[in-house]
Amino acid sequence: MSAPPAWTRTLRAMAALAVDPGGLGGLTLRARAGPVRQTAEAALAKLPGPQRRIHPKISDTQLFGGLNIAASLAEGRMVRDPGLAETPGLLILPMAERCSAGLAARLGQLLDAGKGHALVMLDEGAEPEEAAPDSLLDRLAFHLDLSGLHWAQVAATLPAPAEIDAARARRASLSLPETSLATLTVLAAQFGIDSLRAPILALAAARALAALDGAGIVTEAHVTEAAELVYPARAT
Repeated sequence: MSAPPAWTRTLRAMAALAVDPGGLGGLTLRARAGPVRQTAEAALAKLPGPQRRIHPKISDTQLFGGLNIAASLAEGRMVRDPGLAETPGLLILPMAERCSAGLAARLGQLLDAGKGHALVMLDEGAEPEEAAPDSLLDRLAFHLDLSGLHWAQVAATLPAPAEIDAARARRASLSLPETSLATLTVLAAQFGIDSLRAPILALAAARALAALDGAGIVTEAHVTEAAELVYPARAT
């Protein structure tokens, strides 16, 4: 049985994110708890690189680090605990629909720092108004909805780590047609997307997809696929 298009897009987006986590920012995965989401999380776990699961109530000290008072008193000098922000990696946020405005601002600050972090938001909202904050959604390339998929239709199949590593190395030397950004910008306008981040994220997605395919140049097909992955959830 072939995988449904929604699942194929999900795996393709995950693989692209593994190639360029900093450039793509991350993804939102909307799915209720169950076998389908478990399979999606199993696929995420296969992505290379450090991953950290965080809670919607994570403190600033846990995120950005801070003074360790007990250790400082014991050693007679200031001792600082490192935060998750100091080690680039994939941050996974369950219950993203409960993310507060304050945490959204701090995570947005972390992503904007450009140190290679990426964010995966697991959105378990049951109603349309139960959703992750718009300020974070705008920073993440992919918004994936697994509603309606059956567990028998999905499998956690992703490129091998060696293939991801090769794609990462290949991405830097890819040739990019001058018209690609203009094309993506025009498409965004036609879809009623007013975010300036959208075409930039779509361009990064096109480069990552081309690298995954072993191409030497970003083709029109890669630009089209990138638009299909990045724009639909943003279209008005």
